[in-house]
Amino acid sequence: MKKKYISTFETIRYTFGFWVASSLFLAGCDQNSEKEAAKLSGKFINETFLRQVADSIPGLIPVYCYQLTFNGTDSVDILYGFEQAKLAYKKTGKKYQLVKALQDQDMTFILNNDNSITLIDSAWNGTNKNSAFKESKSNFVTALNEQMIAGEYKIYRNGTQTSQRVVFNADGTVTGLEKFTNYSLCYSGDCVGEIYPISTSITFSNEKTETVMYAFKIDKSKKTLGIYHIEAPVKDIKGERAVKGLAFDLRQ
Repeated sequence: MKKKYISTFETIRYTFGFWVASSLFLAGCDQNSEKEAAKLSGKFINETFLRQVADSIPGLIPVYCYQLTFNGTDSVDILYGFEQAKLAYKKTGKKYQLVKALQDQDMTFILNNDNSITLIDSAWNGTNKNSAFKESKSNFVTALNEQMIAGEYKIYRNGTQTSQRVVFNADGTVTGLEKFTNYSLCYSGDCVGEIYPISTSITFSNEKTETVMYAFKIDKSKKTLGIYHIEAPVKDIKGERAVKGLAFDLRQ
């Protein structure tokens, strides 16, 4: 029986072919891995906004968006406050792009090593700083309530403490304040211009879904929360509801 010999040239050819095939396979794996890595997941809330809100009127803080929610796909749900949208995003090098975030223009964002996100929105907001978003298990509204008003308060009448207690929960529920069961802080939309001059405002509701809007002032250093009546709306006039007398004097 004759032995079959393979020439040196054939050996090199086979080896080269194997190397090329392996390289293509590995390159394909790397591209797939990079593509999968570009798909983000998690909920990110605007930490830059939340750091400012305690000493400001929320609706007057310039902001592109309040929350970014990634679901492991190539799109992200964006909370603008009064409305929401779903935008595609893509990875370009080490950065990401929100596709057509500014009409026909993309907006860049960066995933940092600490898993926070920096949204390059300073030009949009007219500020000199970009917005930082932190990953959170809770949603933006819950974080806003926690930052601004959540907690237990005592009711005062004519400067004297009563035995009544009011609790604002971060989930938007309230107990101990008349028949109200829920509250909502105004941070975006038409409610911002409802009161004149523009003020922080809160809307309470009850089980009958009746709603009442008030203006409010918080003094974090003194731990006081003053909730004020506002004028009733006038037919065919939008906003311009003036602040009136004190409705609830709450203190921690």
